[in-house]
Amino acid sequence: MNEAWLHVGLVSNAAELNLEKVQGSNGLGVMQLRFHVKASCRDAEAAQRAMWFEGTLWAQRIGVGSGYIGRLVVDQPPVTLQKVGATTTFTLVADIAPRQLQIIEEYRTSALTLQLQLIGTTMRDGHLERLGVGNFEYEVTQSDWMALLEQMQYRRLLLIELDVPDASRSAEYGAALSYYRAAEKHYLNQEWRLTVESLRQTLAALVGKKADDEDDVMDVEAAAKSLRKEARSTDVGYSPRAEQVRLALKFMADLGAHPEVAETTKTDAYSTLLMVGGLLHGWQR
Repeated sequence: MNEAWLHVGLVSNAAELNLEKVQGSNGLGVMQLRFHVKASCRDAEAAQRAMWFEGTLWAQRIGVGSGYIGRLVVDQPPVTLQKVGATTTFTLVADIAPRQLQIIEEYRTSALTLQLQLIGTTMRDGHLERLGVGNFEYEVTQSDWMALLEQMQYRRLLLIELDVPDASRSAEYGAALSYYRAAEKHYLNQEWRLTVESLRQTLAALVGKKADDEDDVMDVEAAAKSLRKEARSTDVGYSPRAEQVRLALKFMADLGAHPEVAETTKTDAYSTLLMVGGLLHGWQR
């Protein structure tokens, strides 16, 4: 239902609201769905009134249920219809976090329905008066949803969210997680080299070693040759391959301990932080 009726006082159909289109936009760390609504005055009771609208946005037909997305607000309130037969347009805006879009994409099978639940208020004789507003249901086809995601620039930002691991798995794992948290603090303080140095300690602590125990390129080469030889005669599972990744990441992070190398950049620190975080998340030892 792309239309809803506005009830003012005792008049049940004082104005008609038509949801004409939906657009996406991208902001600073947040995305938006913008719903363009055309309002038409059908009765004098709705004319020359300042009206305010707000509400909630829900996604339906995702998986087996529906989910709350966020609040709806009018972009530039209030909304006013000057006379019977007059029309005006306004925009309802909902902020959406990238994580919400990720969840929708995980459960959506094809098209989905967006439900807008609105409430309205106006002024009468100096007092606020509630307006009755019907709900919108806007069906978004597969192709339209893809267009909205493109407008919101979804997936143009690499977003990785991992559950905080259980530090009690082992003493080694707890120590590694402690170093990783230190790396996160260094990163927030824009200390790129110290970030990588803490990650270096993280990777060594995972196997109960100190950071300087594995700082020779020969260690990485020997481990790679050994694993390659083993893979020729037997199936090599995730655990030994993860150990090879750990060694390679440790070799990368060793640069953070040597002041004679080129200055560690934010990109170096961030990419290493992400890779080590992924390894920590899946570490099975």
